[in-house]
Amino acid sequence: MNEPVGGEPNAWEEMLRGMLGREAADEVISAMRAQGIDPSEMAGDLKFPGSPMELRSMMAQMRYVMDSSEGPINWKMAHEIARQRAWGEGDPEITAAEGQRIRQALQVGDLWLDAVTDLEPSRGDRHAWRRSNWVDNTLDTWKQMVEPVAANASRALSDALKQQMDQMTNQGIGELPEGLAQFMGQAQPMMEKLSAAVFAGQIGEALGGLSHEALGSTDVGMPMHANGATALVVPNVNAFAEGFDIPTDEVYQFLALREVAHARLFNAVTWLRSEMLLAVQKYASEIRIDTDAINEAATSIDPTDMQALQNAMTAGAFATETTEAQEKALEKLETQLALIEGWVETITYEAGRPYLPHIDQLRELMRRRRVSGGAAEQMLEQLIGLQMRPRQARNAAQLWEIVARERGRAERDALWNHPDFAPTAQELQDPEAFLASRAKKAEADADIDAALEQMLEGTLGWAEGLQPGQDSEGDAKRAEDSGDSDGSAGSDGAGGSSGADGTGGAEGSSGSSGADGSGGADGTDGAGGSGD
Repeated sequence: MNEPVGGEPNAWEEMLRGMLGREAADEVISAMRAQGIDPSEMAGDLKFPGSPMELRSMMAQMRYVMDSSEGPINWKMAHEIARQRAWGEGDPEITAAEGQRIRQALQVGDLWLDAVTDLEPSRGDRHAWRRSNWVDNTLDTWKQMVEPVAANASRALSDALKQQMDQMTNQGIGELPEGLAQFMGQAQPMMEKLSAAVFAGQIGEALGGLSHEALGSTDVGMPMHANGATALVVPNVNAFAEGFDIPTDEVYQFLALREVAHARLFNAVTWLRSEMLLAVQKYASEIRIDTDAINEAATSIDPTDMQALQNAMTAGAFATETTEAQEKALEKLETQLALIEGWVETITYEAGRPYLPHIDQLRELMRRRRVSGGAAEQMLEQLIGLQMRPRQARNAAQLWEIVARERGRAERDALWNHPDFAPTAQELQDPEAFLASRAKKAEADADIDAALEQMLEGTLGWAEGLQPGQDSEGDAKRAEDSGDSDGSAGSDGAGGSSGADGTGGAEGSSGSSGADGSGGADGTDGAGGSGD
């Protein structure tokens, strides 16, 4: 009864069975038919698979989505998609010789850095990664970076999909049958799971693509591996090295040097990683979702076509205008990235110059790669609308070089001791003036501190032009105002001070007896009264 003539399953009915289970779906279908509704016409323009095999495959995917989704992103699905993408285009096993080569390069890099910085090296393990290893080991950090905005976008998408489902299901229906009403009550959770799967596909594809571009664990400017480990992605490093007329061993050592420099910085500067993640999350949490674009996407595509949904979400899902809080978070993040990249560039150049003949060319290659925007940056812009670009990295490198040359490497690295010590975005605009500006500020702060200390000790001294016991102009003015507020009668009474015993004056000065003395216009009556 539930299949059309010819024995082939009806696509709409099979979709309901995949979502609700056979028993619940058949109850809904029967209730719809009892109301004169043909479920075979409910699909409208939706493009369901044409063959039973394709339909069964689609429904298996739908059941997987409904059974495994938790939260705004189905991370299990995203992980599997990313791994499949990493494998699909080649993910060769790492040979023992390749692994040893990478670990040795990382170890040598740390030894070279010991000569140019006092920051302690990371104690994490050294690894040679396959592309799938990169996916496995960086996924947790990606979760922290993209989940805030995914929660907003997923909610908007699930609402739009539910609205579309409501419109399709309620066409021509008055009061919903009991079974159908139950189905509609389950629509919101289903749409939330569907939108979680959409984002999982989008993120999985992006991570899988990035696994073919990443050179190590620090391509976004910070270690994506939380435990301080260092690693290079062997097949990607090999591909990168093939593009230049530079010995492969030298390219390996240069990239290893950059990797351990990042790890050393984040190991020594304990606040840096959390500050960067906080800035990313702050920016992402305030991203406004273009609900009109999402609604248009949801109504113009087939909700059973995951790829179409992913493509729709990629294009125009984020509002283009940024809030003031976002701009501040972005400036903070860009400044941190520039300081990190500038510091890494400076010390790797200094450490590698005695050993790497092509260090200048390699440094310029990384600068060009940075300017053009790496795959990690493009991924973040696609996923959360964020451009993580160290726009002032060259200025930052110049600033670090100046501080080390003029004040020594210890003072250079001491600027990482606290977020308040680090150079600001404004200071990066003029690296040459940094030291003079900081010296002037330190002098002003010292003057303020000295004045506060004198005030607390009672030795602040007198203002210029005053002597001990002499009131300032402000004190005199306040005393005069206070005398006026006692009343003019008191001043009249003061005229009575010419009395023999001065009583009239004394009373007048208090303001209460001034009225007695005021009987005489010039105070003489008061004086005579006192004399008698």
